[in-house]
Amino acid sequence: MASTSQIVDAFVTRLRGILPQLSVEHYAGAPAEYRLEHPQGALLLSYRGSQFAAPRDTAGFGQQRTLQLELTLLLRRANAQFNDTEALDAARRACLGFAAPDCRAAWLSSETFLGFSDGIARYAISLAADTWQVAEAAIGHEPVLTAVTNEEQP
Repeated sequence: MASTSQIVDAFVTRLRGILPQLSVEHYAGAPAEYRLEHPQGALLLSYRGSQFAAPRDTAGFGQQRTLQLELTLLLRRANAQFNDTEALDAARRACLGFAAPDCRAAWLSSETFLGFSDGIARYAISLAADTWQVAEAAIGHEPVLTAVTNEEQP
């Protein structure tokens, strides 16, 4: 199973390819504390937690896990190469339907205008993706095949 870091890194790589005009990075802090240095703006990807379904005990033990991610766009208005709606459209297109390692296709859940100050427009896009959290198998406790026959057993 892919780790949370691998999943987040896959989204960052995808967003960097779609939005080369912005600084794209994984940012775990509060977006309000981010120091914007890029002349056009930044796209910050934050992991916001997970929700888990009831566990399933099959051949192994696992739970469906819904990762919650948030994109924060910080867009400078002075000398902007593209407008807010273009940046938002590109970010949405990059994420919707993208399947990170060991995940189902991502979906969007909300989008919010956070405000405008100091020449910077701020937006947040929330998204989610399902994956599985699987318990690690105990080595040496697997069932062992002891006999093979050609007869059906009731």
